[in-house]
Amino acid sequence: MDTTEILSALLHPVIVTDGDLIIRFVNERARQILGISTEDAPSLSSLFAKLCERNGRPLAIDRIPQGRATAIHLNCNEFLKVDAMLHRHALADGGHCFEIHLDQNGSQSTLDPLTGLMERSQMFHLISRHRELGTGALILIDIDRLKIINDFLGYATGDEVIHALGQSFRGHTPAEVLIARWSGHEFMALVPPTHLGRTRELAELFNQLAHKLPLEHLPKLPGGRLSLSIGFTRFDARDRTQDPLSQVNSAVYEAKRTGRNRAIDAQTLTRPSIYLTGGSLESALAENRIVAAVQPIFDLATGEIVADESLARMITPEGKVIVAGEFIEAASSLQLAHQIDQTIIRQTINYCVTSHFRAPRAHFVNISGDFLRHPELIAETIATAMDACACTHPDQMDARQTKPLVIEITERELVDDTSDALHALQPLLDFGLRLALDDFGSGYSSYRYLLDLPFSFLKIEGELVRHIATNSKARRIVQHLQDMAEDLGLITVAEYISDQAIADTLVEIGVNWGQGFHLARPELMHPDPFSRIKLGTPMKHPLQH
Repeated sequence: MDTTEILSALLHPVIVTDGDLIIRFVNERARQILGISTEDAPSLSSLFAKLCERNGRPLAIDRIPQGRATAIHLNCNEFLKVDAMLHRHALADGGHCFEIHLDQNGSQSTLDPLTGLMERSQMFHLISRHRELGTGALILIDIDRLKIINDFLGYATGDEVIHALGQSFRGHTPAEVLIARWSGHEFMALVPPTHLGRTRELAELFNQLAHKLPLEHLPKLPGGRLSLSIGFTRFDARDRTQDPLSQVNSAVYEAKRTGRNRAIDAQTLTRPSIYLTGGSLESALAENRIVAAVQPIFDLATGEIVADESLARMITPEGKVIVAGEFIEAASSLQLAHQIDQTIIRQTINYCVTSHFRAPRAHFVNISGDFLRHPELIAETIATAMDACACTHPDQMDARQTKPLVIEITERELVDDTSDALHALQPLLDFGLRLALDDFGSGYSSYRYLLDLPFSFLKIEGELVRHIATNSKARRIVQHLQDMAEDLGLITVAEYISDQAIADTLVEIGVNWGQGFHLARPELMHPDPFSRIKLGTPMKHPLQH
């Protein structure tokens, strides 16, 4: 190994000059930190313009002592300043070697040791400054399946990937584009106004660079190459209503959700950030702003209310009611679903108690697969329900006595192994709660769950119900489902009844129960639960002629 190879391999910046201080060599680390592209041939004075003494005075070359360290500031750009020590050594041929050692004594290092890029804290500062000054763009780069690389090929290979990406990004992007190691598996690029028009091109370039990394072990991965999920967005100091960091996070999430290995413009997204929604959910849970809305379920033959379903709603601090469809994906992704389930279950049990003496009937409540993975919540549900039964159903305290609470679950929420699902549900069944299978007909596994689990109710998939009056295939499918349910002794429930034609068709087919906006809209639970819906007598509604 010759001298050049040794200097190139060093992890600290090295600059070598001849006796006249003309640069002969700059190693890769120096190019990274000082922002020198491979095509540049800078002078020593231009490089030293980026250095200054700790007191802020310019650093003069002729004042740098031989063989003794000089404390300096390294000015990598307008904002980034790093404490460092500069060493000057005389070479045998009359030349000079300048070495820069970053100050690592404190915890305020602004450079990532694995990649040589700036760290998150410094990039965050730069983003804040640039947002105050004018326009720019952010590109958030997430390494796809880095955990698989670490677990399958080892953490050394994972570090090799991160290091190689950092080197490649810095070596193939304009020096004006600032790049940082943002987290363990992420990089962030800050695009200046002069390169705004190239933002999408740069975002796609990062993935192209990842595809071409010549790493020895990557062919062992599925697909044989590395890929990235990337989000990008522009920002403008005149618009303070948007948070570009949240926007690029949302775009990366969307890139992963839609298949990875792609760059997504955050400006094209129509849904709020999953993380913003998650933050709102956590606040709502802490402040008791997750509430149940009750929708009546009717006997389609008689028009009487025979049950109801508790649906989760989030109330904003301003009083706006947010339906579950707008936050349930975030809740599932961020493992908050079980907390929402437990909140709604508690409210439904209380509702069951207060309504029992006026109109005892079944109360449906949804649970998630996340809830089933928390046996302590199942135990709490049973304990709460037992207390409720002591007040309203003292004759039903014994196990196996049928209780009014019905646990409703969709097949997508059940675990793959039905025996595991039954094991999780068994304490609820032993207590006397019944099961309803929601969205039946929406997936291939429905019949297997119906075979292996003791359901009492079958809720027909909403799309079939929506088209039942206008699509002969939908009608025949629902008819077959109804016939099967009758043979199995199951009660059928049709959701999403949106007009009279649908209601009439369901009655003709023989579907037992139904719910939907055409019959009754959900109502938020009230301190007096039945002050809005008088359930003591049959309700006059569109099914009654």
